[in-house]
Amino acid sequence: MSQLGDWRKRVRNPGYVLTGMLLCLQLALVAGFETWVGRMLLTAHLGAFLLWQPMVSADRRIDVLPFVLLVIGLVGFQQMLGWVSLSVWVGMLAGLVVAQAATRSSRRDRLPEELGFAYLALALFAWLVPFGVPIDPDIRALLAKVACNTGYVLVGGVALLAFRRRNRTSGALPDFAAAATAMLAVGTIVLTALAFMFLGGEPYERALIAAVVSVALVLLMLGWLWNPRGGYSGVALLLSRRALAGGLPLEEWLGEVSEEARSASSADAFLTAAVRRILDLPGVTGVHWKAGGGAEGAVGRLGRHTSRIAHGELTVTFGTRGAADAVTLWRWDLMVKILAEFLLARRQAADLAEIGYLRAIHETGARLTHDVKNLLQSFETILYVAESGFERDPDGTRILIQRQLPVLAARLRLTLDKLRQPESGAADIELLDAWWARLCSRLHGVTCVGEAPAQLNVPAGLFDRFVDNCVQNARDKSGAAGLPVITVNLAVQQGHVVLEVSDDGAAVPRDRAARLMREPLTSEAGLGVGMLQLAREAALLGWQVRLVENRDGAVRFRLDQAPPGTLAR
Repeated sequence: MSQLGDWRKRVRNPGYVLTGMLLCLQLALVAGFETWVGRMLLTAHLGAFLLWQPMVSADRRIDVLPFVLLVIGLVGFQQMLGWVSLSVWVGMLAGLVVAQAATRSSRRDRLPEELGFAYLALALFAWLVPFGVPIDPDIRALLAKVACNTGYVLVGGVALLAFRRRNRTSGALPDFAAAATAMLAVGTIVLTALAFMFLGGEPYERALIAAVVSVALVLLMLGWLWNPRGGYSGVALLLSRRALAGGLPLEEWLGEVSEEARSASSADAFLTAAVRRILDLPGVTGVHWKAGGGAEGAVGRLGRHTSRIAHGELTVTFGTRGAADAVTLWRWDLMVKILAEFLLARRQAADLAEIGYLRAIHETGARLTHDVKNLLQSFETILYVAESGFERDPDGTRILIQRQLPVLAARLRLTLDKLRQPESGAADIELLDAWWARLCSRLHGVTCVGEAPAQLNVPAGLFDRFVDNCVQNARDKSGAAGLPVITVNLAVQQGHVVLEVSDDGAAVPRDRAARLMREPLTSEAGLGVGMLQLAREAALLGWQVRLVENRDGAVRFRLDQAPPGTLAR
């Protein structure tokens, strides 16, 4: 059974079947297609064609009705057999051979079909057409002899090439545009030769040569106009533009849609404006669209004939005067897909804008929350001093409270101002010596080292938040181990202020130190989002926060001016 299956597969090989089909036609023409031998060979030729034809698989079973129609067609072909009908058949067969050749990827694979087309054209021009036109019998015999001898060579070449390509099969859909072009070219050559012969009084051989040259020149000119080399687009691109947009150039429609996408106030407004452009297409009477989220709209009137196309969340229904063909539906499908992508981009842009707005609110709230937290800690310190200090030193405690409350009130006022105007970052500029004196007076349990020069302005709010965050993180990190030793060091190096806060606590873990001030970190002992917000605020003001020393017993953070050209993240 396997050998039988292999034999069937080899017999149905397109190259072998093409060779048998052409050989039967050659022998029928040699024997004379009007004789009974020629008719039998033509019947075998038609059978080989049914196995070779590229439209229907050779493995498909034929039902009763198609079989009856096939028999009727064969009988009718035999009854109407003549040089005209056979010439028409050979011309159609040449077109199908070209259609099959167009599916091959390389020139070597196309050679059998190209030789087959050459044989069919030779048989038509030199054998069949001279049989039915009045020409010199000697010329007719010479043409028939040339066609016969050359035909054997061409069919032998097809057989040889088919044998070398015996393991290759064809499963691609034939190019019927190439088939139509080949049929029209062959038919034009025959009709032009007959016109030169009967109207110009030329002999057939001269008329045929003139027809071949004329059609070749016309095809050469059309091919150059279709895809010229002179730098301009050519007919192919112009026709493609019109075919894609259905009467409107595609690039113009895309430009209009892009402009609507940029200028529309919302995604729904863009879609409404873009759909109105579709009404300019020929035959479209109305359009109804529906997008995700319940948004929908309509322009024009749908009518009886409608076509519904959906892509993603967008569904568009086209109303037309008549039923839309396949090419129009493909064109509309492409347009709806483009609109769906534009709609998705507009909605994603709106989502990103909302995310950015919410992020700005979150960052502002997080920064102000830490300011309020630091203020609350300062108030708690004052309350602790007030509860424990009035019994030991009432006058000193009163003076301390009187000195600290105005400072805390000013910081709270500044925080409220930032809540009303989150982007104002230069409203808390203060002289460095005044800020340093105020800091040293309000910090308790912290050693302040350094002297501040006069006439030097610094962002006091940023400096306060840096010191408060570092001090609070050091205390949170120590936990129940007791109060850490914290030192605030101020220095001015070459006119640049350097502020450092160090403690003798445990080092920050290496994996956390690498991500510190780059992303939010969840921690029960500080060093979380506060330092991230502080680093971003410092970058916006032209400063930078760094962890310059990180080991057990020596953890040091530094605030100094960022190098020129450093961008805020």
